[in-house]
Amino acid sequence: MTKITRLEILRVPPSWVWLRIHTDEGVTGLGEPYLENHPESVIAEVRRLEPLLIGHDPTRIEALWQAMYNAGVGYKGGPVTMSAISGIDIALWDIVGKLAGQPIHRLLGGATRDRVRMYRATGGEMPHVVEPGRPYREAGAPRPRRLAEPAVWAEAARTLVEEWGFRCLKVHFGPGEGIEATGQVDALAERFAAVREGAGPDVDVAVDIHNPHPTVASQIIDALAPYRPLFVEEPMPIERVDALVEVARRTNVPIAAGERWMGKWVFFDALARGALAVLQPDICHAGGITECHKIAVMGEAAYARLALHCPLSPLALAASIQLDACAPNFLVQEHNEVNAWREGGRTYLGAGYLREPFILDEDGCVAVPAGPGLGIELDEKGMERIMELPWRVQRG
Repeated sequence: MTKITRLEILRVPPSWVWLRIHTDEGVTGLGEPYLENHPESVIAEVRRLEPLLIGHDPTRIEALWQAMYNAGVGYKGGPVTMSAISGIDIALWDIVGKLAGQPIHRLLGGATRDRVRMYRATGGEMPHVVEPGRPYREAGAPRPRRLAEPAVWAEAARTLVEEWGFRCLKVHFGPGEGIEATGQVDALAERFAAVREGAGPDVDVAVDIHNPHPTVASQIIDALAPYRPLFVEEPMPIERVDALVEVARRTNVPIAAGERWMGKWVFFDALARGALAVLQPDICHAGGITECHKIAVMGEAAYARLALHCPLSPLALAASIQLDACAPNFLVQEHNEVNAWREGGRTYLGAGYLREPFILDEDGCVAVPAGPGLGIELDEKGMERIMELPWRVQRG
């Protein structure tokens, strides 16, 4: 029987935390136990959970998951604990896939697709790239102008579609939580319309309105509805599912949420109340591959589509793609723009980190890896360069 021998923490620039789980057979697995701007807390939680893993069989993933979840002496869940469990869970699945010589998606029932459609964030600035390992907004990088002129929004969208190759975009608005944001509604609609025009009629465009007051959210949704957004994300404060239900009942526009929800239970609550058309758990926060697979299955029964939240490293993206591959209700996959690279007229995701980075094809999709486990191998030379760069607490 294979046994877990050691947990190794890697602080990977610009700000990621990776975990490598070692076994007595020399097989290792990678995961990402990370919570934005709270990395040290999650690292400490990984160390607290470590004794539950050492000496145990890494293939007994469900049993280990339950042991970790119930190890809080009556306190369960929460973002720190669930982020730690998530990273450990991903690494365990990587080990199991390697031991079996199979990609994770095959162990979860097999692929329902060979390619995964990606979307790219867009807004009031032109897209750019940075050297792998450096933060997207390092010194000298342009700052976002949320309400730049509509022409800027349109041109950014056109560039991402015609030059970068994306066939799905997501607009970001930050109206704030106060009812004063009602005065921004017309301007936000004008800019969404500009993105629609710049992207063209054959490109899906979603929008994230970042947790406004529910009344303002309803006004924004009404204003955007004529432009047929693919979905409207996070149209309420995150604390109350009932507020999401009320917003969803007022519109026929698809509603998406879930990036800060931990575990299957809150997703069940939202689905049971008919509040969600699109599920957005984060595979590094909601409970890893094990829990997000369960969430996806619940969503399928409720006619909800899956669009995993993924603003983290290429490792998190690789884990997300494994689940996307086998989910019948998959919709589209997010990625972090800090991981994008342009070279030779092609768009790469994970260059510098991965020996074979994901490459965007002519349909705005990336291929599902066929290798064992997560299906990725690290770029050793690239990682050497990256690990020499500064690591910081604030998310890259």
